Amino acid sequence: MLKFAASLRRKSTPPIRDLQDDFQGLYAPVFTCFQADDQQTLQLGYINEYAAWLKSNGVKGVLVNGIAGEGPTLGLIERKLNAEAWSRACKRHSLVMMLQIGAAPLPDVLDLARHANELYLQAVVCISEMFYVPSRMKHLVGYCKIVAEKCTNHNFLYYHLPKHIDMKFDMEEFCRDAETEIPTFAGLICSHGDLLSAAKCLGGNRVIFIGDSKMLASGMLLGFEAAIMTVVNIEPALMQEIYQAMMRKDLKTAKIKQSYLNQLIRDHVTKGPSSWVADTKKWFNQKMSTEEGCGVHVGETRRFAIYEYDM
Repeated sequence: MLKFAASLRRKSTPPIRDLQDDFQGLYAPVFTCFQADDQQTLQLGYINEYAAWLKSNGVKGVLVNGIAGEGPTLGLIERKLNAEAWSRACKRHSLVMMLQIGAAPLPDVLDLARHANELYLQAVVCISEMFYVPSRMKHLVGYCKIVAEKCTNHNFLYYHLPKHIDMKFDMEEFCRDAETEIPTFAGLICSHGDLLSAAKCLGGNRVIFIGDSKMLASGMLLGFEAAIMTVVNIEPALMQEIYQAMMRKDLKTAKIKQSYLNQLIRDHVTKGPSSWVADTKKWFNQKMSTEEGCGVHVGETRRFAIYEYDM
């Protein structure tokens, strides 16, 4: 059924290596393309152009089937097809690819993990169980361990979503425990704005991604050098200017550029977090229709989508 899987077997997968250099840079949590029919059918035809445009604008890599990509609203087959199409495009254009496989019933998550294990990508990302929320740290680590055991060819990242999953765990402690139990554990994606808490997790051969587009400069000031941010899809050049200014410690330029970016976000995201994905998707489509874009149109958010915030 999934006709491309055989051509993307793990013989093409690069080995797990030191993480800091591999994952340093800006990443786009890519939007999922939907057609304009009643079912909002998955549209895979734009993915190669989309990937090429991101690469040409200095983007290091992508996160597929994440929150901005409406991954939790996709069916199992849709998630696999989308992952395969992006895997081919990322290999072709030398983009680092991370694939989000969680936020689904555990049997489906394990199926997605096994599928991911055979694809060309550099990391698997997992959201925890969202209904039977782990009540103890060891339960969360155990859940991640079960999933990671099905995709051992790839680095494993935990997707920390405190806005949607009510867990009050110390993530620094989680990282230490996960590193003990999960050989492929590589770090976290932190979607929240609590940079000081996230900064405690920095260190060792561990990568911590920050996710709030409005806080790129602030995060880098605290030592973060990896970011997965929705607006990277739309304003990659501007975000690269902020990133490079911070890397060379040009705080004045970074502050000016970040202030401008934040104003753009306020102009386009009209209802705050409640309309984040819908508004940024609309903004992306507008951008792609200009001379700076590449003509890609990713459609609207699925009508039943409820995940509305950065990343």
